[in-house]
Amino acid sequence: MKTTYLFLIIILLFVSCSDSDSKQDKYYYTYTEDSELTIASIENSYMKYGNVENGENLVFEYRFDAYDEEQIADDEYTEIIRFEIDPELDKFSYSNEELQHINSVFTKSCFCFFPQDESKDVNATGTISGEKIDSNKWKISIDVTFYGDEKRTFEENFILN
Repeated sequence: MKTTYLFLIIILLFVSCSDSDSKQDKYYYTYTEDSELTIASIENSYMKYGNVENGENLVFEYRFDAYDEEQIADDEYTEIIRFEIDPELDKFSYSNEELQHINSVFTKSCFCFFPQDESKDVNATGTISGEKIDSNKWKISIDVTFYGDEKRTFEENFILN
């Protein structure tokens, strides 16, 4: 009996101490209803920020959180792409200049500064398209270049948050 308990305790220790999932990058694909996206910036920086507030639209958000090495100070890094659409739509596609109409914005967040650079102070180019799959899921395709040279391409299902 003691051997069985000892064996179970050892197995429990190995399982509970496993950190295989914690050393991975994280990706999130969500959207919110009754929202509005406003674009902000910081003085002397080309980086734009999308603030989600109460409103009448659907706001979509892709978020990438890089693995954070606990032993390294200030290595945190996050990317966020946000845009908004009319909630009455079931399908959409916006390209180039139209991306401004949906307030598409790409933000990098880290312990760093993105100084003003005229070559990066340009509108996004490319295409964002999507189709409603059901009442709480959209299939979204993004193939967009932000700030002149920051290209992001993926197709994923976004879930209602």
